[in-house]
Amino acid sequence: MLRSVKYGLYGAVLAGLVAAPVAWATVDKTVRLTVDGKATTVDTTAADVRGLLADEGFEVKSHDLVAPTTTSKVEDGMTVVLRRGRLLHLNVDGVPKNVWTTAPTVSVALAQLGYSSSDFVSVSRAKRLPLDPSAIAIRTPRLVTVVHDGEREAVSTTEATVRALLTKIRVLPDKDDRLSVPLSAATADGQTITLQRVGTRTLTRTVDVKYETSRHDDKKLTKGRTKILTSGRNGRSQITYSVVLVDGKETGRKVVRTIVVSEPRTRVVAVGTKKVVVAPATGTPDPGSAKAYARSLMSSKYGWGNDEYDCLVTMWNHESGWRVNAANPSGAYGIPQSLPGSKMSSAGPNWQTDYRTQVKWGLGYIQARYDTPCGAWGFWQAHNYY
Repeated sequence: MLRSVKYGLYGAVLAGLVAAPVAWATVDKTVRLTVDGKATTVDTTAADVRGLLADEGFEVKSHDLVAPTTTSKVEDGMTVVLRRGRLLHLNVDGVPKNVWTTAPTVSVALAQLGYSSSDFVSVSRAKRLPLDPSAIAIRTPRLVTVVHDGEREAVSTTEATVRALLTKIRVLPDKDDRLSVPLSAATADGQTITLQRVGTRTLTRTVDVKYETSRHDDKKLTKGRTKILTSGRNGRSQITYSVVLVDGKETGRKVVRTIVVSEPRTRVVAVGTKKVVVAPATGTPDPGSAKAYARSLMSSKYGWGNDEYDCLVTMWNHESGWRVNAANPSGAYGIPQSLPGSKMSSAGPNWQTDYRTQVKWGLGYIQARYDTPCGAWGFWQAHNYY
């Protein structure tokens, strides 16, 4: 009986000694495992890399990166690297896109995706990426031209709005300034933003105030004559303007105050209404005569009618009898009795012999000095000359 127990104990020990090398062989593997940049040393009995990672609590997904491959045999002393995929919801210059990365930080991920360090990023570049999806806004530099204060400034910016850009370069509009785009507008590559400075200043000027003319009928004054009873005089006013300036240049003004320095004095003119007694001209003038020429010119050039013609005939009858060579000892000459006669050379070189030249000059003289032949005749009656 004792012998049987003894042999039984020996058998158990022997079985244990035989089995021990097999069990030791399955656990005798030490592996360096690096997950997302963090390294640890693990002992494992796993046959392949997938099993190793599963034993350590890591499920390999389609966007993860594993080296060596998950089907590789686990060997003692090997290194296994696992980089888990992170989903990034990117918004690049307003355009959304989804990308996967195994980078541990924002900085590394953006560098791998080809984005420059000069790009604007809505989160810290040093931030470690979580396994959950991350939303990141990216703005690439835009070249914007800002025209302000007499300068054209080219600015490379990643600011989202015009307001943010102008704030950054310290060029902000005042409340009255004009901006070519709203402050809330988005910046864009190739954009030109024009800022016009608007200001006001006061300006005072002293100006003439033109006098008015008042006309009154005078029954004692011959029709066609006028007489100044009161001479006119301009007044003076001091006017203050509010002047609008855009970039230093005046674009408008309005009157804000007017002070009368001196009142204008009205010019008073008496206008004759007394009818002129004129002996009517006898019949129709001979064609080709000086009177015929005068009548035609009075109508075509001056618009004078028969009453003015009658005044002219009567006056020049007294002056010269309508003779082209009528000479007066005073030096007056010709039909209109120009004094001196040479004045008529302004109407033509043949003023001494051509009634056309003399009539043309005479009518021009009357119109300039007396307005009408009847006005001249009225003056002649009062002074015996015109």
